[in-house]
Amino acid sequence: MTTHTIGFMAKKTRPRQAADSSDDASMTARINDVISWMSRGVYEKDQIVAMALLCAVAGENMFLLGPPGTAKSLVASRLKGVFDNARSFDYLMSRFSTPDEIFGPISISKLKNEDRYERLTDGYLPTADVVFLDEIWKAGPSIQNTLLTAVNEHIYHNGSSTVRIPMKTLIAASNELPAKNEGLEALWDRFLVRMVSNCIESESAFMKMIQGDAMDNSPLDSGRAITSEEYGRWQKESRSVGLGTDVAASIKALRKALMTLEKDDEGHLRFYISDRRWKKSFGLMQTSALLNGRRQIDMTDFILLIHCFWSDAESREPVIKAVLESMVSPILKRLSSVDREIKRILRPSESDKTERNAAGRFKEFDFFYYRIDDYPDGECLFAKWDYNGLDDSRSVAGIQYFDKARKRFVIHAMLPGRPLESKSSDGDSIRRCELQKCRGGLFVDGIPYTFTRADCDEADTVSSGKAKPVYQRVDDLKNEFATLLDEWRAMVDHNWKTPVNIFLSSTDMALVRKKIAEAEQSVTETEIKLQNLASLL
Repeated sequence: MTTHTIGFMAKKTRPRQAADSSDDASMTARINDVISWMSRGVYEKDQIVAMALLCAVAGENMFLLGPPGTAKSLVASRLKGVFDNARSFDYLMSRFSTPDEIFGPISISKLKNEDRYERLTDGYLPTADVVFLDEIWKAGPSIQNTLLTAVNEHIYHNGSSTVRIPMKTLIAASNELPAKNEGLEALWDRFLVRMVSNCIESESAFMKMIQGDAMDNSPLDSGRAITSEEYGRWQKESRSVGLGTDVAASIKALRKALMTLEKDDEGHLRFYISDRRWKKSFGLMQTSALLNGRRQIDMTDFILLIHCFWSDAESREPVIKAVLESMVSPILKRLSSVDREIKRILRPSESDKTERNAAGRFKEFDFFYYRIDDYPDGECLFAKWDYNGLDDSRSVAGIQYFDKARKRFVIHAMLPGRPLESKSSDGDSIRRCELQKCRGGLFVDGIPYTFTRADCDEADTVSSGKAKPVYQRVDDLKNEFATLLDEWRAMVDHNWKTPVNIFLSSTDMALVRKKIAEAEQSVTETEIKLQNLASLL
């Protein structure tokens, strides 16, 4: 039986959309160069470093969850050096922190001489391009309320005047998530990207770290730093990045999946994904595409959403799973439609059931068995009396074993009152399976197989009413699957044959490849069902 090879070596390809100009390739090279500089002496933090840069260019904020001593503050420090003439502000919060320490002290002279309440903000958060706040959840309500306006609107109300904050990104860190029901939800929602920063896991990387020289803090060459003109141009260009059809379908699927996850089994809200977060996530994907030299979002950008929608420890893994499943759910949904139509075609009509149970339709073996054609495990028999007791509307449990006396496999349905002969079986070879009757044969674990037919048997082309003849329905189904298969191959090849996204980690890619392999298996199974369909009719 010939089957297609589906996956990273797909036959039909759709060329990856080329960058509009050499400037795009040059920009991507710049970003790679900058990330390499930021990663010097930092082990197993490549993606965190890259995502921090992505957030800064996109104008979004980032939260790092992890214990002390895992290079969280270093990421922010390196990020400041990426931008030309950038200013930074970093602070370790405590429950004793005051607004003066974050936003600047009160100007005594203006208060005394002009009766004006203003802060001296120079060198503090309102004048910084890159901000790092450690242990952010320990800050008091007055600081957090002011931060809320600062990170959302990029403005600071300094007395009677309003100051525009040049902040490109706020990186916050903590070894804990915000406590629930303490009014922190709004501030927590402002951090679009949420990542975990753990200690070094690799033994080799750990040994390099402890034996390495002192940290290289040499600045980035001035000619390699991102200028204000470049920053503004990239932000403007990112807003014109388009959305591919494949990604649009996956976004719709993800939204539905996340709406289900937002509530528990009793209907209580577990976490909330705002429209603002969806909008900002789309902007992040646009920026990712642009910095990778593309003018259209593809699936590699979509996968970055695994860092955007989790809210607590319990939701992180389900969200990651939902994003990965949404990547392939459009194709799986269409496969399910094909599978359902196969089952409808193979379901015996009411007028056909009596004939299907009659002797002579299938060739008999050893007096009491039908033989399954093209069974993948080898020659296999199925008991006649079991087949007559099966139903086409539901599956029943069965067992498969190797019969040493007959030197072939035998399958029995576990039906009440039916004899079960397994004296010759090898106990180690027994496996459970699911069985269901169908037109012209049998479903074994969802795959349809035909029995060897008697010579007098002819193909079944039964139709009822105004419905299409069976043979025509099968042809239509094969054409539908061929189109589906071409689109699947094109999607895989376009996005994943040679994936290009500097913000994806090796861990992300491993998850993607596993999910693609699972989808490929489903495609292959459906293809086998279609190939067996013709022989069943």
